[in-house]
Amino acid sequence: MKHFASATLLNGLQPGESAEDRRLGSLTVGFEMGWLPALSADQARVGFSGHKEEDLNKLPIVGRPVVRVGLPWKFTGIAAFTAPVRVWDVTPHLAAFGLERPIVERGQWTLSWRGYGQVGHAESSFTCPQRSLAFAPGTPQNPAGCVGFSHDEVTLRYAGSEGQVAYRVPALPKLTLHGTAGANYIQGRFQVNAPRVRGLDRNRLWTNGETFSTTAGASYALTKRASLTIDAFYSPLWVRRDPAGPRANDGLFNVRALLSYRLR
Repeated sequence: MKHFASATLLNGLQPGESAEDRRLGSLTVGFEMGWLPALSADQARVGFSGHKEEDLNKLPIVGRPVVRVGLPWKFTGIAAFTAPVRVWDVTPHLAAFGLERPIVERGQWTLSWRGYGQVGHAESSFTCPQRSLAFAPGTPQNPAGCVGFSHDEVTLRYAGSEGQVAYRVPALPKLTLHGTAGANYIQGRFQVNAPRVRGLDRNRLWTNGETFSTTAGASYALTKRASLTIDAFYSPLWVRRDPAGPRANDGLFNVRALLSYRLR
């Protein structure tokens, strides 16, 4: 759950904005796209206390529109939403919100702060997918005894804060380099809704805890109003699969892009 919540963090991807771009009433719209790396078979083996491989590798990418609005006292409000449209057997209902402000502006350098959070969930057949139903209940290919598609729901909530540093390259005024470091509190819940031979499975699992994340990237001004931002993201995610064994880092690394256009 922390793996997929981290893939939706509203952090990094800082457009190369000037003070004029951040004025009161400014409005920028954009579209964010992020690569979602596939989990290995061992990483996806989380069902039945770590003995069943679940169908978690459904989405290769995550996309959402992003809106930025200039607020008083140099603040900028940010909102991002995923459309509730079923794609690759996943229906997301996620809304993320953020608030950021420059703290120090010195020449080509800008130091900023951002706070952000997300509410919502995603629905899919994680525990009883189509590939299981082609086999008889209880066989190695259908160990859960599925007799129909599941309608599972995963809740992906978080709150976080990060510091951002940006540098506008003097020799290339259209190029801005930036990096961030942040801390997050993630609260996840997985509601099973799976028809099995023995009846409807309605087990519920949950997790919560802190994670850390960092990004590094660049923004390039395509025109006076349009810009393209590309970031590399990393968050270490620790897991203990064997209660008696050591913890292992199943960190998430991905690449994200944001195409934005300032309307006013």
